[in-house]
Amino acid sequence: MQNILFVLYHNFRANSAIHVHNFANQLTTYGLECVVAVPNQKETVVSLGERQYTTIEFDEISSLQKIYKNGQGPDIVHAWTPREIVRIFCEKLRSLYSFKLFIHLEDNEELILQKNTHQSLQELSAADESHFPSHLSHPVRYQQFLNLADGITIIIDRLQEFVPPHVPYSILWPGVDKTIFFPRDRDQTLAAKLGVPLNCTVLCYTGNVHAANACEVRSLYLAVAMLNREGHPTILIRTGQDFHDFLGADSQWAKKYSIELGYVENHAAIANILALADILVQPGKRDAFNDYRLPSKLPEFLAMGKPVILPETNIGRFTKSMEQAVVLPTVDALSIVETVKLLMADADLRSCLGAGAVDFSNAYLDWSINASKLFHFYQAQTQP
Repeated sequence: MQNILFVLYHNFRANSAIHVHNFANQLTTYGLECVVAVPNQKETVVSLGERQYTTIEFDEISSLQKIYKNGQGPDIVHAWTPREIVRIFCEKLRSLYSFKLFIHLEDNEELILQKNTHQSLQELSAADESHFPSHLSHPVRYQQFLNLADGITIIIDRLQEFVPPHVPYSILWPGVDKTIFFPRDRDQTLAAKLGVPLNCTVLCYTGNVHAANACEVRSLYLAVAMLNREGHPTILIRTGQDFHDFLGADSQWAKKYSIELGYVENHAAIANILALADILVQPGKRDAFNDYRLPSKLPEFLAMGKPVILPETNIGRFTKSMEQAVVLPTVDALSIVETVKLLMADADLRSCLGAGAVDFSNAYLDWSINASKLFHFYQAQTQP
């Protein structure tokens, strides 16, 4: 085991790229050589900072042997999700090289497929395959792909439900770069530049909006509007892109209380944006979407030393409520309003929750520890 190839479904602007970037960097400390393949725009890797791996685009598949120092192909291919664009690329790889196949699961792919297409799995299984969207997992072929795997990594334990019984799996939590994401004072110059009002509560949400989470993010905007209407001046700082209309035709009711920064090219800049916040909020509840994922923003939230409001799902199942986060059965507009009022009235509680969040981050969200787990999982599945 020497040559590792990660295969991403999108370029390095995808949230998943943060995970691949850090795992690849960490694995090089074990003497492994890592390459990350993306469909296109490999130059977008610059947004992630220093790297110890090589990048290629899918159409450079035939040059892999020239890239690895030993002149061989990949020993391990780690497909980052079973989406069609990844699965098809791995099929092409298989015709050229011999390797052990690992597949990473980080979402309920079946739910995402249905949310994006507005069709049932049965309808999609019978649909014209030539027009199937490559950015989604095919309801039949993704299961066949999983069956071929030598090992599967899952980002949260509930995803075990999708792992074929005969395939070994390992729960693989991400980490957070603590040289970038750590507690700090608010940068008043940045606050002034962004137009953050004085004497108001600042919430921050760093994430995209898509069909599966549109209602949840809308509830956060609604909470901010309600707080202002009730006489609690509050502003939402938001980064990320909108891939789904979620505020309605007239969005002024929400946007007048938000600072919209869109996609932030330099990922390290997110830390100073989070530091502007008084409270960090992840809206949502236990359901078929949230139970099977671990939002990439949450390790960064927890590392910043801020009070974090979490729903009782994914990582919220593992944090101690009122010690490491405020964990609620449902984080919707009404519960956000009440919890923000509670926290802003109690500075000691905010401080204790921030310290507890950092403790959780240090204990469970460490790239080197979690990469060690991945390395040993590779070893276990590749030994004769």
